[in-house]
Amino acid sequence: MNTAGKKELATEFLSEFRDPDPARLATMVANDFEWKVMTRMEGMPPVKGHEGLRNFVRGLKAMMPSGLGLRIDTVICEGDHCAIQAESNTVAANGKKYNNRYHFDIRFDGDKIAEVREYCDTNHAREVFFSK
Repeated sequence: MNTAGKKELATEFLSEFRDPDPARLATMVANDFEWKVMTRMEGMPPVKGHEGLRNFVRGLKAMMPSGLGLRIDTVICEGDHCAIQAESNTVAANGKKYNNRYHFDIRFDGDKIAEVREYCDTNHAREVFFSK
């Protein structure tokens, strides 16, 4: 897959999280897919494989019933990686506003996404989803 194809797939993948469909996402990722939120905060283990992705989507939909409201900004692709800056804008199931900023490092294996490393404001996520 060329650079333009990787940019398109990476953007399509993240855009799917506006209203994620696990079956559609599964067509975009490798069998050994892994998503890591780059934090030391407990309660955020890596997502692994197609089943892990399905469970991840189920959890996201419970936490954010109206979707992530993700706006994609800068996309830079080189080699097997795409770097993407994005921002979410939604209301969590608990009624709190969730507006986070992200950097995603997406690694490809051929024409599939093999790994996502998510960098975000984990303190904001903790305040919205894990505090009273």
